[in-house]
Amino acid sequence: MNNELFDEKQDSTDCHSIKLLLCGYVDDELTQQQRQQVNLHMQNCEACSQNIEQLNAIKLSIKGQQTPSLEAEQIDALLHDLTSTWAQTIAWAAIIIGICVAMVFGVIGFYIESDVSTTEKIFSSLIWGGLLGLFLSVARQQIIARKSDKYKGVKL
Repeated sequence: MNNELFDEKQDSTDCHSIKLLLCGYVDDELTQQQRQQVNLHMQNCEACSQNIEQLNAIKLSIKGQQTPSLEAEQIDALLHDLTSTWAQTIAWAAIIIGICVAMVFGVIGFYIESDVSTTEKIFSSLIWGGLLGLFLSVARQQIIARKSDKYKGVKL
């Protein structure tokens, strides 16, 4: 009886390791050794053989499906829809205004109403000033690149 439990445990462990390979088996992604290992196991395991049959059936049913395709004009219309463009512009403006207002309140609170030493205020000002300078220089470069992009009107 102990041997039977050991065999069942070994079979379930073997099935578990084989189940990890089944998708690769169906998609022909296994090495020759792994493929032979699955083939040998399927000769003795009805459950794994049924799993392979089910995976093959699923693969065939998916292969038969056609994905809807959009024409280039439809994609362009979706991307450049006036309503979505305006909504996106308003959303970005709201985010930028909100961040600016929060920064103003933060700066006022930090410099006027805080108990932070003057040295700490100077060092933090240098860090934030440097970050702001980097942001503005990158934003400037992006604006210049957008204006001078010779492929701007090209549709893919």
